[in-house]
Amino acid sequence: MRRALHFGAGNIGRGFIGWLLAEAGFQVTFADVVPGLVNELAAKRSYRVIELGEEKRVVEVQGVDACLLGSERCIELAATSDWITTAVGVRHLEGVAAVLVEGFRRRMQAGREGDVIVIACENAVRATSQLRHHVERLADDALREFLDACVRFLDAAVDRIAPNREGHAEDALDAVVESYYEWVVEASPVPGAPHGISWVSDLDPYLERKLYLVNGAHAAIAYLAHLRGITTIGEALSRKDIEEHAARFQEEAAHGLAHRHAAFDVADLAAYAEKVRTRFANPYVVDHVARVARDPLRKLAPGERLVGPLVAAAEAGSETTAIERAIASALYYVDENDEASVELQRRIATDGVEQVARAVCGLEGPRLRGVMAAYRELQAEIH
Repeated sequence: MRRALHFGAGNIGRGFIGWLLAEAGFQVTFADVVPGLVNELAAKRSYRVIELGEEKRVVEVQGVDACLLGSERCIELAATSDWITTAVGVRHLEGVAAVLVEGFRRRMQAGREGDVIVIACENAVRATSQLRHHVERLADDALREFLDACVRFLDAAVDRIAPNREGHAEDALDAVVESYYEWVVEASPVPGAPHGISWVSDLDPYLERKLYLVNGAHAAIAYLAHLRGITTIGEALSRKDIEEHAARFQEEAAHGLAHRHAAFDVADLAAYAEKVRTRFANPYVVDHVARVARDPLRKLAPGERLVGPLVAAAEAGSETTAIERAIASALYYVDENDEASVELQRRIATDGVEQVARAVCGLEGPRLRGVMAAYRELQAEIH
């Protein structure tokens, strides 16, 4: 039986990537840093996935195993597995790389035949390339040659919401996910791969589509909802003004995407955007504004989910009013439990909002003036 080692036994690991690998006939082992989770998975060798769509669906995933990340067994599985995937958070890929280096070295020394597929399924741009960079930095020349010859690092874009477990999970191992998912991989199709992967020759358009129309719209909803005192995304979308704001944000971003990427046209992007809003409004998925809005400094950075679509729409000569309003509302975001929010407001109080928009968002000229005008409009509404 083909083996798969998946790093990260959280909701996305168990409820998305690990599940699809198991359905494709892989013997799946989850590697995680939480001993209690590892021990329970290893003992039960099964768990349930609870899918929330128009109806609730419960599926039992059987025959899985688990090990501690970095353990001797984890390293041995890194040496012998056919597929290696991750869902650990991009900040933790360096730790995964250390395990892979030792595992791949053993594989090289044992002369094992066959390519290894490595895919980092993270909410980050080209996370697999980042993982490869960490691995190569730790490898010697001989291992780098082996990597080039025998290990296929494939970049991917993944999309699946893992909502609040409350009211759905009955067991600690239950994985709660929405019914929709997308897994796009930049490669020609790999024989025996999990069903549901979309194979593309150029991932960049799909990375930007997700970042702008999913993550960007999510953030646009959250930051405006916070100003209205709304605590969940579902409640926010029940408000006509916020739903319209999200739709306009996506429309402006879609014009930028279609202008930049020949793979897309505005009509197809509009249908995709409408599907995204339907997902956000799923009554089974209770998503908190504080979670979506968390870390505004990162989300306001150049190329990220708010400034990226602003630049793309401006390049296309499209309207940018809704995107400017989204950025302005993010600059207003205050949450005492969010260190990045506290730091953002401290910098605004010290340096002024215009200087912060320059420094944090990289805005200048007409784009900066547009965001500042939107900020003043929000200021008038609030006061």
